[in-house]
This record gives sequence, structure tokens and C-alpha cells, in this order.
Amino acid sequence: MTDPLFAEDPADFLSIEAIREVSGLEYMRKMMAGEVPTTTFARSANYRISAVEKGRVEVTGTPLLQHSNAFGGVHGGWYGVIMDTCMTCAIITGLPRGQYQTTLEYKVNMLRAIPIGAEIVGIGELMHIGRSTGVARGEIRGVADGKLYATGSTTCFIMGDPI
Repeated sequence: MTDPLFAEDPADFLSIEAIREVSGLEYMRKMMAGEVPTTTFARSANYRISAVEKGRVEVTGTPLLQHSNAFGGVHGGWYGVIMDTCMTCAIITGLPRGQYQTTLEYKVNMLRAIPIGAEIVGIGELMHIGRSTGVARGEIRGVADGKLYATGSTTCFIMGDPI
């Protein structure tokens, strides 16, 4: 698996104009291949984009002690980061050239505690893409045990005109 490319400066990110020159699927594939910067938050949250296809994105990660809450469990924010990333990226894969998006809202249902150090996969699937919104659903599963740890959904605002 190729190492992700992380921006070291805000100028390292592609401009909206450059992003609009490729389809969302092409953009996500370039991100996974390390050809364009991924979210810098992925480094500190310890996850990476691990699979991209039209309508589906997987992120793989492992919560560490630094991602724990005051009770020693994985912080709910870590679940949210994984879910927001996989679901939003699934929507991006459905965008034609010229369009881009931003998250309007997301919801996460935490079903059980992810053990610190357990590798997980977040799976986002595109459910709907229209002129102004995209909707996706997602889940977090354990890589080793296959257990379902969380489910969620998101709505994203679609901007720009298709080219």
C-alpha cells in the first residue's frame, strides 16, 4: 500500500479549480495513491484510505492510547472522524468533473467499544447523489473479528457545475 501524502503547508493542497479538473473518483484514487494530499488529520488520528471504487470507500485505522477518553475507551470523536471520512469520500467518488462537496451533517451510532489497538475498517457507501446533495451510509467493523462497532449516515452539500 502506498504511503499517503500529507500537506506540510496550506499551499500544498490542491486548489478548488484543480480539484474540479478531475472526477471525484479520479481524485480519490489519486489521494489513495499518494499523488495528492490526503487530510492531514489522518496522520494524528492514525488512519488511511485503503480502498476506493465508485460509490464505496474504505479507511483502515487503529485507535491508540492518544485517542482515548477520560475513562480509557476510544473517544467518540475518533469514531466520528472515521465515519465522516469514509462516508464523505464515498460521496466524492460519485461526483463528475467540476463538482466538489462539503459535509452538511453526519450521525454516528456507536454500538460497542472499539478496543485500543484494534485495527478497524470504516466502510462508506454512496446512497444518493443529486444536483445539490449527496447521501451516504457507513459502518465501522473490526478487521480481525468482523464485529460491527458503529453505523452512520451523512449528507453532503454538492457545489459547482458538472463539466
